[in-house]
Amino acid sequence: MISGLCTLGCGPDHAECTGSHADFRVTLKLRDRPLPPDTVVHVTYGGTGMEDYSPQEDGATHEVVFCRPDRIDGGVEPDAASAGSAGVDESGVAQLTCDLWTGGFATLQVRITGLTTMEYKLAPQEHVCTVTRTIELDSPDAG
Repeated sequence: MISGLCTLGCGPDHAECTGSHADFRVTLKLRDRPLPPDTVVHVTYGGTGMEDYSPQEDGATHEVVFCRPDRIDGGVEPDAASAGSAGVDESGVAQLTCDLWTGGFATLQVRITGLTTMEYKLAPQEHVCTVTRTIELDSPDAG
């Protein structure tokens, strides 16, 4: 019986994720313009858990959604935890890179003024510790 269990969980093709790691790393951007400052990333996880992120938030505490705004000039905005209330300038950001610590499946929505709110289903992948995905929010096939 024990050897049967090891067959399922042991061996060279079973990826072992050591240490802590985000379940998903999602990069969000628009095709030819920066993300506006009123962008909101909404994540639903674990069936009923929800958390939002906005580049304009001032020092909000997060448990699941950790986003890093990349500035238009190529620099990186400090994250909200280390920046306090630094915020993001009104010109917007080139893209957001978000680490999602959902413990499994998640649904991501991005709300941007002037765009239809799209929903993206995120699912863990076998043998992948952190699933990465880039989403061009105004792409014809963004859904």
